[in-house]
Amino acid sequence: MERNYSDIKGVKELIDICWAKGMEYVIVSPGSRNAPLSISFAKDQRIKSLVIVDERSAGYFALGIAQQTRKPVGLVCTSGTALLNYGPAVAEAFYQRLPLVVISADRPVEWIGQDDSQALPQVEVFGRFVKGSYQLPLDANNPDDCWYLNRVVNEAVSKAQSGRLGPVHINFPLREPLYGVKKYANTNERVISKIASVDELSEESISKLASVFNSQQKILIIAGLLHPQPDLNALLADLAKLKNVVVLTESVANLHDEAFLPCIDRVLCSLKQEELEDFAPDLLINFGGPLVSKMIKSFLRNNSPKEHWFIGKEDHFIDTFEHLTTHIDVSPLAFFRQLLPQIKALESSYSAHWKNRDAVVSSIHEEYLKSIEWSDLKAFEQVLQTIPEGGNLQLANSSVVRYAQLFKTSNRLAYNANRGTSGIDGCTSTAVGAAMVNGKTTTLITGDISFFYDSNALWNKYLQPNLKIILINNGGGGIFRFISGPSGVEELEEYFEAVQNYSADKLAETYGLDYFHAENEEEVNQILPDFYAANSQAAILEIKTPRKVNDQVLINYFNTIKIKV
Repeated sequence: MERNYSDIKGVKELIDICWAKGMEYVIVSPGSRNAPLSISFAKDQRIKSLVIVDERSAGYFALGIAQQTRKPVGLVCTSGTALLNYGPAVAEAFYQRLPLVVISADRPVEWIGQDDSQALPQVEVFGRFVKGSYQLPLDANNPDDCWYLNRVVNEAVSKAQSGRLGPVHINFPLREPLYGVKKYANTNERVISKIASVDELSEESISKLASVFNSQQKILIIAGLLHPQPDLNALLADLAKLKNVVVLTESVANLHDEAFLPCIDRVLCSLKQEELEDFAPDLLINFGGPLVSKMIKSFLRNNSPKEHWFIGKEDHFIDTFEHLTTHIDVSPLAFFRQLLPQIKALESSYSAHWKNRDAVVSSIHEEYLKSIEWSDLKAFEQVLQTIPEGGNLQLANSSVVRYAQLFKTSNRLAYNANRGTSGIDGCTSTAVGAAMVNGKTTTLITGDISFFYDSNALWNKYLQPNLKIILINNGGGGIFRFISGPSGVEELEEYFEAVQNYSADKLAETYGLDYFHAENEEEVNQILPDFYAANSQAAILEIKTPRKVNDQVLINYFNTIKIKV
C-alpha cells in the first residue's frame, strides 16, 4: 500500500517517527510555508490532525490534550510571528512538565534578515522554555542529511517524553515549491528506542533517608501540581496514618484521603504567633509542580525545618522554601514505595495538632458560608457542590483557583489548572483541548478577565457537548481588590482591576454554545441542573456577582477564622 505525502524530503520521515513514538494528535495552524507539513499530516491519518487558526490558542489547546493523555502532542505552524504566538503555551508546558512537540516551518536560512516576508530568526526562539531546540537540514537529499534528520527527530520526540517531561522545538526550513505531493511505499523510518534507567534509589541511600525520617517528631509532606496517581495516593494515605506525619495537598495535586489536609490556607490563617513552633516541621518533604498557596510558602520560609527534601526528576535544584538540604532525583511514586516498608511508628502530637485545627476551622468555614451575602465565595460554594461525579474540573487562574483552595476536594473529580506559570491567557483553550479527548464532563470555572482574554478558544470546530464553562463575571479582575498593594491605589479600577461590563451571550451565539445566565443564589440553584443536562453542544453558564462586595466577604472570611479559633 502506498501513501501520499509532500514531495519534499524529510516530511514523511518526520511524520513516521512522530507516530512511532506515540503522537496521536497534531494541531495545525494554517499558513503557506508549512503547507508540506499540513498536507502530509492531513493525508497520513495515523495521527489525528486538527486545525486551529490562532496559534496562541492552538498552543494551549494542545497543552490541554497533553495534560489529559500524558503523550506527545504536535503543533505545526508557518514561519514568522506565527511561531512566537506559541510562546505562552510552551512556557506553561515547560513548567507544567508536558510533552509538546513544536514543528515550525521556516524560510531558507539565506533569506533570514533580508527583509523577506515572514522571515525571522526562529532557531532556539524559545530559549530555556524547551528541553531542546533542533534545526533540520534544508533539502535533505544526500545520505548524511537524511541520517541527520532521522536522528534529530528521534531525539527530539524522545526527549519530550523522557525524564522530566517537557516541550521541544523542531525548526524545519522549507524551499519552494511547497505544494507538490508524491506516492511513497508503505515503509516506515528508522525509530531509535530509548530505554530508561531504573527509577529507584540504592539500598544505601533509602536506608539513610529512612533513618532520618524515623528520627523526626514532626514531618510535613506537601504535594503540588500533579496528575492523578492512584498508587502514589495509596502510599501517602498509609504515611498519613502516622502520628508524626501530616500530608498537605492542594486541589490540583489530585490526592485524596480523609487523613489529608487539602485546605491549607484555612488552617494557616488561624495560627497565632505562639503556635507556630507546634505546626512547623522538623522534616519537610515536597514534590509535584508549583504550589498555589502563598501562605504555606511564607510559613515555611519563616519557620525553617531542620531538613528539607525535594523529590522529583529535575535538572536543577528547586528550593521554593529557601531551606533545601536534599534533592532526591526519582519520581515521588518510586521514593515512597521504597521508603514505606522501612518506616517505624513514633509517638507524636504533630498530626493531631494539624487535624484538630483543621476540624475547628472547617466548622467555622461552614458556619460563615451560611451567613454571607451573594458573592463570588457563595457562588463557588454552590458550583463546586454540583459538578458531576467522574468529571474533569479545569480551574482558571487568578482568584478562581484560590477560591477553590478553600473547599475540600472530591476523589471523584480530576483537578487541572495552568499553574506552571499561572497565567490567565490560555485557560479556556486548555479546557477545550482537554474536553475533546477525555470523554468526561469537563467543567471550566473561569473569571471574566480570563474568559474574554481567551475568547478565541471558542473559534474552532472542536467544541464538545461535554464542555461546560462556568463564567463567574464580577466585572473585572477582582483579585486586585483583596491584594494589599493594588487595593489601596487610586489606579485600581483602570490599571489593575480592568473594570468591564461585557457579557458572554453574544460570544455563545456566535460560536454555537448553549447559554445560561444567573444573578443570584436562587437562580444558580435552579439553572445548574438544566445546564449540566444540556448535551447537544457545549454550554456557558454566566454567573453575575457584585464587583465591590467580594473582597470584603473574603477578607471577613479569614478574619472570622482568626477571631473564632
